[in-house]
Amino acid sequence: MFKTVTIQIGNSDDKLTQVEWHQFVREMTLAVHAGAYQVHFFGGPINYEPYQNAAWIIEIGGNCLSLRMTVEEIRKKYKQDSAAWTEGHTEFI
Repeated sequence: MFKTVTIQIGNSDDKLTQVEWHQFVREMTLAVHAGAYQVHFFGGPINYEPYQNAAWIIEIGGNCLSLRMTVEEIRKKYKQDSAAWTEGHTEFI
């Protein structure tokens, strides 16, 4: 059975420079693509907003633990206090 997962990261505390933010998002994107069955969405705000953030909506088959641990490792590597992880089952109505 597949699960739908939403991953959200941000730089609202402005800890990351533009180059560091680029590296953080790139590394997270590579990890998401490696761990997802399918990526349905990736995006962020328009580029002139005061704070950066990004979100992925993905589908994962089986256990999500490996990708979740990878997201946490990358978050820590870039000294971010948190990343949001929401998982569940998508229901078509």
